[in-house]
Amino acid sequence: MRIYEVYLDVYFIENSILDAAILLLTLFIMKRKIIPWRIFCAAVIGGLFAVLVLILKMRYGLFYIAAVIAADLLMLVVSSGLGAGGLLAGVFYFHALAFVYTKLDACIGRLGVSSTARLVALMALTCMFVAVMRYREKKGKQRIYTVKISENGESLELKALYDTGNSLLEPISKRPVSIVEENEITRLWLSLKPQKYKVIPFRSIGEENGIMEGTMVDELTISLGDRQVVEKDAVIALYKGRLSKDGSFQMILNQGLL
Repeated sequence: MRIYEVYLDVYFIENSILDAAILLLTLFIMKRKIIPWRIFCAAVIGGLFAVLVLILKMRYGLFYIAAVIAADLLMLVVSSGLGAGGLLAGVFYFHALAFVYTKLDACIGRLGVSSTARLVALMALTCMFVAVMRYREKKGKQRIYTVKISENGESLELKALYDTGNSLLEPISKRPVSIVEENEITRLWLSLKPQKYKVIPFRSIGEENGIMEGTMVDELTISLGDRQVVEKDAVIALYKGRLSKDGSFQMILNQGLL
């Protein structure tokens, strides 16, 4: 008869790291904003629950299943603030990824590396996460959306390129800055509201210390198919010239807006 020693601190840390990895991948698949401190808190909850199951010697049954689902729901709520509409999908993705991890763990264990199977399986899951991130980043690096800019009761509709390379920030407020081709309307907004005038420094290839004029608008609305992203008091910088050679877009969105 074999007797196994389980160190609760190690067991807690292992389960917390695993929960954090699966939560990260779940939220990324669901296109939810990732907030590190929320992920940390949710992972701690998962680790504590795993230790509690071990201490109480919970047996598999209806109570165990209900307790696991309740813990998973709590982790998803804490990690992302998911509402009732997204929790079902969140639980599905979370358990699907946990299932993949379990199978990886079992397969690696059968190869005779059982002592490090959990670590290798976690590394494999992390590699999957990185691969999905890179694929999504590459796929979504250049997307064109319809954007409506509203200021003082007037609105301007443009085609905007979402560029992950645009991380420009307004130096005082640290708000994300989107770049818009200068035209009569944007120039008029700039002159009518001098209190909203912004001077935005930038660096680019061929121009180490450039400056663009900018302004703050009441609202910037990005249409994403069946939903919209609305940014209040958005900052735009005015570009003298054309942003695209073929005229397919007249604006470059900041990566922080999506």
